[in-house]
Order: sequence, then C-alpha cells, then structure tokens
Amino acid sequence: MHPSARWNGPASLSPSSIRSNTMSLLPYIAALGLPLGLAVLLTWAQARSLVWRVMPFAPLSALALALLGDMPMTAQAEWLILGLHLGLDDTSRLFVIFTGLLWCAAGATARHWMRDDPRATSFGVMFLMAQLGNLGLLMAQDALSFYAFFALMSFASYGLVLHSRTPQALGAARLYIGFVVLGELALFAGLALAGAQAGSFLLTDLRQTALSDISVALLMIGFCVKLGIMPLHFWLPPAHGAAPVPASAVLSGAMIKAGLFGMITILPLGSAAYADHGTVLMAAGMVTIFAALLLGVQQANPKAVLGFSSVSQMGILALGLGAGLMVPQAWAAIVPVLIFLAAHHALAKGALFLGTGAFAAQTGRVTRLVVTLALLFPALVLAGLPASSGGLGKEALKTALGAASPVWLPWLTVALSLSGVATTLLMARYIAMIWHNPPKAPANLAPEAVLLPFLLVSAASLALPAVWGTLAQTVAAPIRLAPSGALWPVLCGVVLAAGVAVFAHAQRIGAGVFLSQLTAPFRAFGARADAIVAAKRRAARRLGHSIPKALGETADQWRLGQTAIAGLIVLTLAVELRTTLPAETAIFPEQQQHPMPLQDLTLTPDF
Repeated sequence: MHPSARWNGPASLSPSSIRSNTMSLLPYIAALGLPLGLAVLLTWAQARSLVWRVMPFAPLSALALALLGDMPMTAQAEWLILGLHLGLDDTSRLFVIFTGLLWCAAGATARHWMRDDPRATSFGVMFLMAQLGNLGLLMAQDALSFYAFFALMSFASYGLVLHSRTPQALGAARLYIGFVVLGELALFAGLALAGAQAGSFLLTDLRQTALSDISVALLMIGFCVKLGIMPLHFWLPPAHGAAPVPASAVLSGAMIKAGLFGMITILPLGSAAYADHGTVLMAAGMVTIFAALLLGVQQANPKAVLGFSSVSQMGILALGLGAGLMVPQAWAAIVPVLIFLAAHHALAKGALFLGTGAFAAQTGRVTRLVVTLALLFPALVLAGLPASSGGLGKEALKTALGAASPVWLPWLTVALSLSGVATTLLMARYIAMIWHNPPKAPANLAPEAVLLPFLLVSAASLALPAVWGTLAQTVAAPIRLAPSGALWPVLCGVVLAAGVAVFAHAQRIGAGVFLSQLTAPFRAFGARADAIVAAKRRAARRLGHSIPKALGETADQWRLGQTAIAGLIVLTLAVELRTTLPAETAIFPEQQQHPMPLQDLTLTPDF
C-alpha cells in the first residue's frame, strides 16, 4: 500500500499541519457539508420549512468550487482513521458542474412536489444523502472515500425508489437493492484487488497501474450495474418509473453517470490494453442500444420509456469505453467526447423527467399542449438533431473511434447512426404515453412551480454546445471541430413512428373501419364538390329566370316600350325613304336636268 494512503497515526502529524490540512479542506467541507447539514436539520420539525426552502441551493457550494477553483486542486486529511483525499481535476470538475446543476433543478421541483406528502421528510433525507454521495464520489481521490460515497449514493437512492410504497414501488425497490448489493460487492472486491496490485489506494495510482484481468472485470461489473448496461439493466427502468419525478430526474440524469466516471477515473484506460474486456463491453453496448428500443416501445409508463432510453444511451457510452479498453492509443481522443456525451444526456434526460412532472401538473388541454411542444426540444436533442449536443457528440465519437480498431469501426459507425433512429422512436413513444398515461401529480401542486426548473434545464441542454468551449476549455476541441450531424436518422425515426402509430390504430379499430376512415376525406371532398356544382347549377337557373324579369321591370320603369316603338317607326320610315327616292329619280330624269320653275306650275284639280 502506498504510504500516502495509510494512516500514520496522530503522533506523526503536528498541530500546524493538521490546521493547514483542515484549512485546505474547508471548500470541500462547505461543498459536502451543506447537504449533510440540511439532511440532519430536516429531522428537526421546527427547521423543516426552512430546509425545504434552502434545498434547491444545496449543490451551489460544489458548483462554485468547480467553476471558480484553480484546477487541479487537492486536499487531504491524514489525521482521519484511513485518511481522506479530495480534489478536482479537469474531468471531475465538468462532472460536478452538470451534476450540481441538475440537483439544483430537481431540488426546486422536489420542494413543491413533496409539499403535502406525508413521507416528505424521509424523501428529503434520502434525497440529500444521495446528493452528498453523488457529489462526494466526484471529489474523492482515494479508493476508500470513493467507495464510501458511491455506496452512500446507491443505498440512499433505495429510499427514493421505495418512497410511494405502492406494489409497483415495492417490486422496483426489491429489484433495485438486489442489483445494488451485487454491484457494490463487485466494486469493493475490484477496488481491494486493484489497491493491492497498485500498492496504493489513490485513484491516480490505480489509473496508472496495469491491473489484472479479474480486477478490471470486477470493476466493470460494479460500474456497469450503475450504468445499466445489458444484461445488468433490469433494475433501471422500473426504478425510474416508480420513483417520484424529482428522484427520477437525478437517478437517470446524474447518478448513473457515476458508473462512467468510475471507469474513467479508476480503470487504466490509455495505459494498458484489455482486448477481451473491450470486445465484451462494445458488444454489450451495441446490444443495449437496440434491445432497449424493443423493450422501451412496449412500455405504457412514460417514465419507464425514458428509463429504457437511458439504457440505450448508456450503450453509446459503452462503445467508447470498450474501444478505449481495446486500443489504449485511442483513449485520449475518446475521453473528451464521453464527458461531453455524459453532460448532454444528463441535461436532456433530466429536462425530460422534470418536463413529465410539469406536464402532469397542468390541468388544461392547451397548457399541456404547450408543455408537450417544449418537451420536443430536449427529445430532439437526445435523438441527435443536427447541430445539437446529441448530433455533435455522436459525430465527434465517430471521429474519435477512427483511431480505434479498424475491424470494429464500420460496425460502431453504423450503430451510432442507427441509434438516432432508436432514440427517436423511444421519444415518440414517450410523447404518446404522457398523453395516454400521464403520471399523477400532487393535488395542490402549482403548475408554474415545476415548470420553471424544467424550462431552465431544457434551455441548458439546448445551450450546451455553445457554452462547452468555455466550460471544457482544453478538452473542447473534439466537439468544436465535429460535423453538425445527419438529419436522416431523426427523419427515419419520425416516419417509422408515424407508420407504427397508423398501423396500431388500424389494428385497434379493425381494417374495414380503418379503410372507411382513410377514404372518408376523399368521400367528403367528392360530396363537397358535388354540392358546389349543384349549387352553381341552381344559381344559374335562378339567374336565367331573374334576368328577363329584371329587364322587364327596368323597361317599365324607364318606359322603354314606347321609346322602342317610336324608334321602330323612325327606322321604318328611314328605310322606306332610302328605297323609294332613287326610283323616282330614274322615272323622270328630265326633271332633274331641266327643273321647272315654281311660278310656272299650276295646280289643276284631277276632276
């Protein structure tokens, strides 16, 4: 065992060194002590109202430490029985940022969701203890502290799953605790073997040691249980479906990422090759991506659908982890992308779970439709819409995997592309189920109280690509240089979802009724066209009858009848004169040549 991981006894430390170590631990004490102190105060009846108001701000000390601290930063307390090493580096800092943000939003939702719940105190205590374990394992730098915080998070979450005490919750809690025990035993054995082989319990030493195959296998089992990689996934969807909405958000968005963080922090990725382990993990990841789709689309509980979606997304992370185990040289390009994908999934999935609660809290159809439209944004981000964090992350992972095994690369590329189709189908199922089977919200829950945290996390999910360069700094290049992604997987998923919905509707109502409904618009259009033609014909007939009558009335009004008769007489006389005058001229031509003077004419009677 490394000397720095052993307790050398109080006599080996002077009071000044103890004070110095204590001062360096103060930021961590503030970050981890706040949720612990609130959990203790929550057991005091007089302080509960204040604690629930402060609960959303419990992770702010950890967030401030990650955002404002100079990296890397470490602190140790050798005066504790087994020693304590805490710190943050570039990787753990990013995990603390998106994890703390999600815990803040979940705490704000829990404050209102649990207001009238008779078991609110027990939920609050378990919620804060799970938060303490989650943030603590991200700051731990020795195996013993890491395991203690990891176990605290896992066992405290049992109370969150069990909270409602319904038969569904009891079954999910039993399944959850069984897998937790299995995972914790494997993790403890793996850490013990790894510490013995490295001669130290410091995570840095473990990461730089070529561990034995059995140690790596045990560690992988322990962390894959938390990740929900198949076949270790059975606990995850029921637990997400049974837990209250605030707990589901952090279970899926924050706590399952502890498995990814543990693999990145403890396994000797990048320094030793484990081809068999990598092959198994990549194969499990590919199966997980698509098998979760087949199981998820059969769920009626929208939160269970989201749970299977988390399983599918963790399969994507397993592809990168497996490639890093197989080809150590590719790990430097893969790990920044995995961290980004972890942040992407935490924010998008957290927004979807919180949005489920916001949808359930709405009472009107219009407001529910508005919330559904807002839910489409994190759903499309999770599916991999181009230029979103999902699209950029998958494209960056494809590029990073180019440095891994050339044999696996075509299969990994196809799996990553088709994962967008799978996620889109799951999101379509989720949107349908929140309308058909929404979760029940507390009776006196104010809709706007749970809507705001959902909108804030959803906005953070949309803004992640824009702010990642500032947050990640030196490890942001793979995302900044990645293509925006392809649209066709999402479009294929939408078309398939629409086709499945139409087919399911036809199966439910029968083929004859479906064909009748399908042709109904055309029949209605034909009937409408016939009605328009008939109306035009009737209008034409009415017009034909009305024009003569109108002309007659106008003629009577303006006395056009007498005028027409007078005009006809004038026209007849004009024609008569025109036809008779030339004839007379032809009979008496001399009269025209020698006209008779007027005075020579005598009038004589004819008789």
